[in-house]
Amino acid sequence: MFEYCKCGQRFDLDFRLVDYKKQISIDNVPIVICPKCEHEEILPWVQQDLSLLLQSLPLENKSYGLDYTDFNELAYIIYKVFTSSEVDTKDAFKLEVQTVCAARINTLLDLYRCASDVHDQSWMAEIEARLLQLTQKVLSGENEIRFSWA
Repeated sequence: MFEYCKCGQRFDLDFRLVDYKKQISIDNVPIVICPKCEHEEILPWVQQDLSLLLQSLPLENKSYGLDYTDFNELAYIIYKVFTSSEVDTKDAFKLEVQTVCAARINTLLDLYRCASDVHDQSWMAEIEARLLQLTQKVLSGENEIRFSWA
């Protein structure tokens, strides 16, 4: 994942509201923002997940809103740490996110065992998808979580 803007300034993490076709508002989408030139971009690992989510949502006659953290495990964890943690360095933030992710993976594995014991295939598939969101983004070196304090 990139850390620096084209202007050379280090990106900061933030969360924004994203509107889709003037009908769907999705809150708490993780983005990076440049404090110097104010350039904003949705995080690369979020772009694909967000696109899949938008494709699955119905376009209705009226507008409605969603919270992205309800649909993406890693976004939920990052938002939770970002809004409630008192860490004050990039490394401390990253360590806390990794710690919370490891705990969440263990919880999901326990739930998966329960779902397997009762032979609930749809529950198992949902848990697998949530585990995949965490293991692909957190454990692979190319998608390392990075954070910059303002």
